[in-house]
Amino acid sequence: MDVVVRLGHEVLASGVPAPALIGVSATGPVDIVSGRLFAPPNAPGLSDVSLGEELAARLGLPVRVDRDTNAALLAESAVGAATDAPNAVYMTISTGVGGAVLLNGRLLRGADGVAGEIGHIVVVPGGPVCGCGRRGCLEAVASGSGLGLAGTELAQRDPGGHLGRRLADCAARGVGTLRGVDVAEAARAGDASALALLSRASAAVVSAVVDLVNVFNPEVVVLGGAITFANPEWAPMAEAAVRAQGLRPASKRAEVRLAHLGGSAELIGAALLAWD
Repeated sequence: MDVVVRLGHEVLASGVPAPALIGVSATGPVDIVSGRLFAPPNAPGLSDVSLGEELAARLGLPVRVDRDTNAALLAESAVGAATDAPNAVYMTISTGVGGAVLLNGRLLRGADGVAGEIGHIVVVPGGPVCGCGRRGCLEAVASGSGLGLAGTELAQRDPGGHLGRRLADCAARGVGTLRGVDVAEAARAGDASALALLSRASAAVVSAVVDLVNVFNPEVVVLGGAITFANPEWAPMAEAAVRAQGLRPASKRAEVRLAHLGGSAELIGAALLAWD
């Protein structure tokens, strides 16, 4: 919080036109009225942090806080991959799996303002434990953290294999678990276990996209996040599955596109939150 406030004061003192409001993109779920974070599964230390109120008090400006995926979808809708889509679904597959939904040009909020937690749909019943406490969530199967944990378990069973050697390298650097990128690199090197993990992850993502098209009838599904960009073939795979398996007429309309704005989407979206 101190770093954010210091940077905020530097911007305010830099001579830029004075802003009327500050927009903040944060890991969800978020109370968009008060700007308080609830209980982020991937960031337990941020539970119940009153982000909006504290920043407003310390920077002297109104603050609007929203979930990072909502901000990213606003950005992709305004200047990115979904500019032609008043109905769009955004899914980011990175450290975690998050999502957001735009219906008729408006973000889907739900009763408590936290709708769109796509990562916590169960895709493998009885599968790996998710940070939310359930088993087999899309996040537990396809995210970077989920792939890393699954890869670590396999490495521990076979210390002489490709993943096992990578885990030993990580341990030498003081890191106790593999990351999703380690699994992806092992898969590119032909490791059968890593390939199986990525195959399970891609199947889960593809199936989830078909479900989302059936439920929300979007013109566009936007896939973003580091794991997606490392596996760009997932987008055409998902679109082919939508065409073959989705319900008509939604399955004939929906396109699956890679996000255009990369890691800047949440920041652009935060500015749009303020502007809106």
